[in-house]
Amino acid sequence: MKTSTLVIGTLAVALGAGAAWHWHAGAAAPDTAPEKAAAPSVLVQSQAVAQKALARTLATFGEIASAKPETLSFPQAGQLLRLPLVLGQRVRRGDTLAVIGTDPNAVAAYTQASNAVGFAQRELKRQQELAGLQLATQSQVDAARKQLEDSQAALAAQTRLGGAHATLSLTAPFDAVVAALPAAQGDRLAAGAAVVQLGPTGHPRALLAIEPARSAAVKPGMAVTIRPLLDGAAPIAARVAMVDGIVDPKTQMVTANVELSASQAAGLAVGTRVEAAITLGEDNAWSVPRQAVLSDDRGSYLFQVANGHARRVAVTVAGENGPSYGVDGRLDPQLPVVVLGNYELQDGMPVREGAR
Repeated sequence: MKTSTLVIGTLAVALGAGAAWHWHAGAAAPDTAPEKAAAPSVLVQSQAVAQKALARTLATFGEIASAKPETLSFPQAGQLLRLPLVLGQRVRRGDTLAVIGTDPNAVAAYTQASNAVGFAQRELKRQQELAGLQLATQSQVDAARKQLEDSQAALAAQTRLGGAHATLSLTAPFDAVVAALPAAQGDRLAAGAAVVQLGPTGHPRALLAIEPARSAAVKPGMAVTIRPLLDGAAPIAARVAMVDGIVDPKTQMVTANVELSASQAAGLAVGTRVEAAITLGEDNAWSVPRQAVLSDDRGSYLFQVANGHARRVAVTVAGENGPSYGVDGRLDPQLPVVVLGNYELQDGMPVREGAR
């Protein structure tokens, strides 16, 4: 009897211990099982996207210049006695630009030509008198007349070469700015040597630098907006007049010429730096704020919000219009574009909308 009671007691203790262990294990399981971490979300702002007509523009730079410069010279050789000019000086039509002392050889040539005319006049008169007395033939009279005409032509040529004057002045043929001074006061000049180069101010222009690879896209007649880099200067609306067909050896750029009116360039000195936007055409593109477009080593991109998650979309910037970009890409018109908070996003990351 005692033995049975002992066995039964032992089994009861064992069953109780087992139940206690299972209860403890079951109670501890929720504390030791790892909880699933919630994915972080980013607070963003977004807006709807739409396609709009967007002007394709080419941004460039340049400067205000005078009209095509003209080089002035003296027709005769001599010594440059006066050159009261400095580079960049403004001159008015009729202003004296330079004074040259005529070469003595030119003066001597003019004197000889003048004497030849006098002699030919007297010879023609003598032959005409002899012909009246039938002591000279008509051919002799004609020869004397031809000699006079030849000597008069020679005298006219020497007059144009300045031999009639000991000194000769060079005057400005139009309002201009001094663009170059290839000669200096005191120089001895050959006939036709350049003395001064003038840029007419009546028809100013803007010279814009275009990258050679983009120059083929720029055509005469295209609209261009020019913004002088001066405080308070208003933008100038104009059109491309001509695109050079060569690359400037100094700048390694192609030059586009934009003609301006005197009123448009009023107050702008020659050499004023400008920036410009040439309108190449117009296309339909997705219009998005500038801050919506990001870029990395894979190119330009933006994020759209789909089912509470950010979706990266590769884009190409087709143009710009003030605060907006025109972009091309596989955008879904039904999904908004992230405009704030996009710097923190990665493709597929959860997002939550903030107040707009």
